[in-house]
Amino acid sequence: MRLRYAVVPLLVALGCHLSVGSDSPDGAASSNAKPATTASGGADGKAAAPELTADLARLRADVEFLAADAQMGRAPGTEADVRVQEHVEAQMKAAGLQPGFGDGYRQIFTVTDGVRATEPSRLALGNKAVPHGLVPFSGTSSTPVSARLVFVGHGIMSNGKGTGDYEGLDEVVKGAIVVALGGAPTDDPHLSPASTRPQSKLIAARDHGAAGFILWEPGMDTPYPNHGAANDLRLPAVWVGKEGTTLLLRAFGGKAKVGAGAAQAKRLKVGRRSRTKAELLTTIEPIELRTANVAGVLPGAEGSPVVVMGAHMDHLGEGTSHSLAPGVNAIHNGADDNASGVAVVLEMARVFGALPVEQRPYTLHFVTFGAEEMGLLGSKHYVEQIPAALRKRMIAMLNFDMVGRLGTEQGLIISGMGTSSVWNDVVDRARGAQPVSTSDDGYGASDQTSFYEAGLPVLHFFTGSHTDYHKPSDDIDKINFEGAATIGGIAMAVVHTLASESIEPDFIKVARKAPARGGFRVSLGTIPDYGAKVDGVRLSGVREGGAAAKAGLQKGDVIQKIGDREVHNLDDYMAVFAVLEPEKSVDISVLRDGETVTMPMVPQAPRRR
Repeated sequence: MRLRYAVVPLLVALGCHLSVGSDSPDGAASSNAKPATTASGGADGKAAAPELTADLARLRADVEFLAADAQMGRAPGTEADVRVQEHVEAQMKAAGLQPGFGDGYRQIFTVTDGVRATEPSRLALGNKAVPHGLVPFSGTSSTPVSARLVFVGHGIMSNGKGTGDYEGLDEVVKGAIVVALGGAPTDDPHLSPASTRPQSKLIAARDHGAAGFILWEPGMDTPYPNHGAANDLRLPAVWVGKEGTTLLLRAFGGKAKVGAGAAQAKRLKVGRRSRTKAELLTTIEPIELRTANVAGVLPGAEGSPVVVMGAHMDHLGEGTSHSLAPGVNAIHNGADDNASGVAVVLEMARVFGALPVEQRPYTLHFVTFGAEEMGLLGSKHYVEQIPAALRKRMIAMLNFDMVGRLGTEQGLIISGMGTSSVWNDVVDRARGAQPVSTSDDGYGASDQTSFYEAGLPVLHFFTGSHTDYHKPSDDIDKINFEGAATIGGIAMAVVHTLASESIEPDFIKVARKAPARGGFRVSLGTIPDYGAKVDGVRLSGVREGGAAAKAGLQKGDVIQKIGDREVHNLDDYMAVFAVLEPEKSVDISVLRDGETVTMPMVPQAPRRR
């Protein structure tokens, strides 16, 4: 699930909202727990469900394969990613599913994951090379930059040019290589995440005329993760950690003490210049990887309505910028996120596949998505490629992301309940005695969002966040298999009710509440398309009642300028949030149907929690 420290604030600022449960014990179940069976209907005359029983042993076997150390955290584009695809495809074939993509089960697509040097990168002070790492937001340069270093503290531009750490430094920074500490000052917890992101720090340096940028994390051994979207921010940039700290301190005239580099760096005076020039070269290109969605189909009656059930396969490998264990280089097995969801989807495919077609008259599509953690890329690609005739038959999408921690304190959450008028009744009948917390919103930090944006009613099954989320400790010993089986049973009862009673859910676009304050001072209510290859930021939706909707922005618009800021990518867009003010109008320019349209927009203040 895509709820990480770098992206949660982004979703909040853009107007996304997702209910989550509180942290809880793991609720692990013993291996001899009885399988859960859920049935709907009976005395009230509604159609009775066949026995829809999830097999705990099969659920466990799938999670054990997916979350094994051998799969190396299921990062997209890796050999392990291919093994996971092969496993899912084999299980779908064994369940009797037909290929989901013409004559094949896999839908190949490409993703960008960091950058690589096309010739050796260089950071040097005099004749001494400084150990460094590449960052996925650097500009590329064909010739070295030679300039003095300027230390700018945490490099935060709090309210536009010449503010924060840059106050009084306009002339000092111009033409220099800026050195900024990672993170934020501990004595100012109220700084906007829009200004403390490393990308925003680089943009602040660029705005002040810097010639290069160094992200300095003097206490870190592990390089900044070179993963994810590689936005060219038009300024050569590298990362320097503990190994290069002594040389940087000496360049600023300090004498490094063993083990005290981080503390000494923080004591440097903002505006301090290096004694000698540094040389910086980053000749880089994006890394393109191939991954895939895997899908199988259980046909119902000819031309019947289609229900989609999905879960994402990927996780964080050995740790990316999305990890909540920064600096830890270890396999993130993602047993709950989201081996649990994939296992439930595969088990539902087996159970439904064993039924005669008259007991499942609707056509069922089972899809496992790639690259969800990189911005819902797999599900967006899947939705964009749905043939028109098939899309007309699709009536609902059920998503399963992090369904492995059901327990006495960690409850079941179902979001998307407001996306159709039928959900409250259908879910209430399907859940039996299982308590459920609900949210109306169809948007959220997982793959149901892609289908909701396309106009489909959705349900997202989720057992809440926890202290192991996006950490190496999210492992199989904490999975409650009986709870996962219960959730699968509820979902199967929902699907059975739709099919046996010929229900085709209507679609409701939920009027979404303004997001709670999360450090951002404004909310625009925009939903960016993270996978769009455009110059700007394409919108896959806008929140009804939000600032963007009130201004007249529409799905498909490409934001190109906000106020004085040109917007070429999501990092440019996020940097704007550091300077926007609630209720203060600003012009926004978008590309719409080949024409530039400019309109006034009034940012909103997020609501208080």
